[in-house]
Amino acid sequence: MTAPELNPPAVPTTGIDWRDGGFGTVDNRFYMRGHLACVAVRDNRGSATNISPYTAGTSGPQLNWSPIAADGQLRSDLFADRLVNGNWFINTTPNEGFWRIGAFDERNGPERKGAIKHDDQMILQSNFPFDTDLTGEGITIQFTALEMLKPHMVRLRMNLPLADNAGISLVEDVGQPSYVVSKPVDADSIDRQVLCIFARKRPGGFVILVEAYPLVKLTDIGTLKGSKTDADAASLTFTALPDPFHTDLDNSVDPGVAQVIPAFYSQWIGGTAWMSMYEHGS
Repeated sequence: MTAPELNPPAVPTTGIDWRDGGFGTVDNRFYMRGHLACVAVRDNRGSATNISPYTAGTSGPQLNWSPIAADGQLRSDLFADRLVNGNWFINTTPNEGFWRIGAFDERNGPERKGAIKHDDQMILQSNFPFDTDLTGEGITIQFTALEMLKPHMVRLRMNLPLADNAGISLVEDVGQPSYVVSKPVDADSIDRQVLCIFARKRPGGFVILVEAYPLVKLTDIGTLKGSKTDADAASLTFTALPDPFHTDLDNSVDPGVAQVIPAFYSQWIGGTAWMSMYEHGS
């Protein structure tokens, strides 16, 4: 592969037309839309739930965690519960302890909203900003989940822990006799982790997108309506916060310079359709 010319002429002698120059080239394999969406939540327990893509090792950066297996497929050990013959059970095989949110209202799927605040320095001599500085950034994750009777969903809405400090599940069994859960007057603010998982069918399989927010807190609960046409399901909003354990490779420098730095959130792309687009040696 030839390196691009670093110092091209100021004005080339000849040009190229629109088609041959690729000015209208598009590729819908990179387009994500559709109904295949999943959100999974678990408690953040510090270093025990470190989902950093890479961490610093004694001999350099080392791979730490991924929601996608080596073959490009989603890993099969994410969930703390499982559905067997129509019944829900706690997953007794080793797993990552994430709980599925389940069905979403078609108008209120997993929405991730970014926010940027900035401050413009204005000057007397111009109506345009002289300079500007970022003063704040943030992301919220919001969705309306319809399966609000599931015990882990009850706990999420009441802001109750899903597991103890050792990672042992506190979520009650589905169908448990005399099931009751109450929200304490002096409840703690629980740290969570959220995975937003999306898939789109493309030639060659699926393109999979996973967004991981390593530390979030519940910051808003919508109105419960329970009318003839509206499900008795609240909109839950989580605000992403910096997790001191979350790190990844520094993507702002030469890829050959491997350096691990703190990261806010991470995004993985995989699936057989994605991997089929990779040409080795190109």
